[in-house]
Amino acid sequence: MERHLKIIYVRWLVAIALVWVTLRVTQHLTPGFSVPLQAGVSGGPVVFILTAACALAGPVLYRTLFAHGKRGHVRIAAEALFIFERNLIFMGLAALGLAMLADILGVPFFYRSGALLMALYVVYCVFPSEKRLKLDRRLFRVAINPRKPPEIAVLGNSSERETTLKKMG
Repeated sequence: MERHLKIIYVRWLVAIALVWVTLRVTQHLTPGFSVPLQAGVSGGPVVFILTAACALAGPVLYRTLFAHGKRGHVRIAAEALFIFERNLIFMGLAALGLAMLADILGVPFFYRSGALLMALYVVYCVFPSEKRLKLDRRLFRVAINPRKPPEIAVLGNSSERETTLKKMG
């Protein structure tokens, strides 16, 4: 799983970087695009807020919703964790794409640099390292074989537990 997530991460990171470099080179080499496109007065704050939503609020909200949805499960499938991690990567790289868009559009320096800092932070945080994936596996109780029942089953009602214990012993 870690290898596949790293491949997805690197492919999208390289794709975004290539698009950004291509657009920047085109801006500098083509006379009509020598001056960056000027975003409207509200373009800077809009791109900044969208980058903040993708970089900070989005991953936190998505992780919370995923944990809330899986709170009653004893174990979750490895495929569910893979999809969760893949979507986190896409969310983080969307923030990087928005920061690159802010650079291409020539938004004011404050908003452009803030968007870039948030994007760099989230690109670092969503990297699928072995340590982070191991922690997420333990946190979300990922089962290698989700159809295998757990070894210890806890019954919800204390009277049911006592009855089960009496039958066993």
